[in-house]
Amino acid sequence: MIKKVLFIYLFLFSINFSSFSQGMIFFHDSWEEALKKAKLENKLIFVDAYTKWCGPCKRMQKNIFPTQKAGEFYNKHFINMKIDMESQEGMKWGLTYPVGAYPTFFFITPDGKVSYTHTGGMDIKRFIDMGKSALKSFDKSDDYEEEWKKGNRNYDFVLKFIKSLALANKPTNKVALKYLHSKPDITKDQKAVLLFEATTECDSKLFELMTKKKNLKLLKEIYSENELNKKIYDACWRTFLKSYEYDVKELKDEAVKKMKKYNKQDYKEFLGKMHLYDAEKTGDLDKYIKASKEYFKLLKDTEAKIDFIDEVSQKFNSDDKIKALIEQLAKITFEKDKNPESYTNYVKILITNKKYNEARKHLGKALKMAEEQRKSDIVRTLKRYQRYLQKTN
Repeated sequence: MIKKVLFIYLFLFSINFSSFSQGMIFFHDSWEEALKKAKLENKLIFVDAYTKWCGPCKRMQKNIFPTQKAGEFYNKHFINMKIDMESQEGMKWGLTYPVGAYPTFFFITPDGKVSYTHTGGMDIKRFIDMGKSALKSFDKSDDYEEEWKKGNRNYDFVLKFIKSLALANKPTNKVALKYLHSKPDITKDQKAVLLFEATTECDSKLFELMTKKKNLKLLKEIYSENELNKKIYDACWRTFLKSYEYDVKELKDEAVKKMKKYNKQDYKEFLGKMHLYDAEKTGDLDKYIKASKEYFKLLKDTEAKIDFIDEVSQKFNSDDKIKALIEQLAKITFEKDKNPESYTNYVKILITNKKYNEARKHLGKALKMAEEQRKSDIVRTLKRYQRYLQKTN
């Protein structure tokens, strides 16, 4: 019985969260995709290199990763991953990043270099402190600030300085505006790029300058539509979060107004996410479930839907309403998208909800679909599910 519970715990979700507290959200795609995501978001990758038999690893996964404090800090600053070092993926990964003891925590830069490591389990305070130390090891803004104070106004340097400030979640306004007010000898394209990198909130002078017609026109030639939309989305979202931090409703209204004006493509999704956040803050589970269903309708591709289902499942414990919700969303995803990814996710949810007979009913069909489409990774996952179900009554 203990092994059965442990298998579900480690293999399917690795969660044991208290109700309405958000723990760490882990990225489940390949290492290559994680590096791409890290480059896109300019973040370090946090890696929990563990084994299934390791006691401290289990305690971290059960007692630390699920906590709200860990989630709030690590979800904000890092791309989080867990790698079983005895799996095929882990053994391959370990050739580049050797591990001598477990758990070993890695903080890796977007270009694949190890920025910081620590070995061994710890309490929540030390875990947060470790993350802060990792950020500090990656934060070059203090070094750049010394150069700035010495008068270095080279464009490439200033751009690096601004990027480092943004990465460290430090204010960029003062440096960027002071530099621009000095009327530097730079091209219009360079100015537009600097504004793009420096803008982190929509309630700012930098956002106002970035979204002027002439600058937007240039930015559309330099960045992809997705990159520009994401910049606007992130700036508006950060201002929305400030409305809660400072209890200023006008900031929320401003975020909504500017999102609607400058990123119509993602406006509905932004509102849905905002309503979801509002519902979560109320602590009303029924309201959150309703908002989740509405937000889910806005998601277009299978990956986004599965990620959202995982996110909801990682935010709460085994509340019956949440279990029913994620099962419903997983079923809708499979029935609409009809691909191996969505079908496998549905089987996983059924196993998690201990609906073993229903899982067996669908597993064979999912396996056949994955084999026909030559999805080898999914086939391996489904066969592991199959072996588990064979041992389960």
